[in-house]
Amino acid sequence: MNRRELAKTLQSTLLYDNDPNDPVFPNFRFADDTLKLIFDLIGKQLEQGEEVAIAGFGRWKIRETAAGMRRNPQTQEMVRVPATQKVRFYPASALKTSVAGKPAPRRRSTKR
Repeated sequence: MNRRELAKTLQSTLLYDNDPNDPVFPNFRFADDTLKLIFDLIGKQLEQGEEVAIAGFGRWKIRETAAGMRRNPQTQEMVRVPATQKVRFYPASALKTSVAGKPAPRRRSTKR
């Protein structure tokens, strides 16, 4: 599913009071602009070095890669590669279990 398909799904499924004549997003463009805004906000937080976490889904984090020597696969020559930053996604356990087809484990309350 790409962003366009996700926006179409949001537009058609999010309804006020389950009334098919009263959608949350009145048109596709509004749903698509909302998704763009969300993704831009996530990107800006990552650019600032912040971690982004969505409960039950996962978290995005910037990971530093070390500089070093790597082998060029075409020439077999050793090449110096600078240190870089990469975005890493860590899925939440609830997402992992739902993808695996298992029911999500219920958390027990510590209060009695």
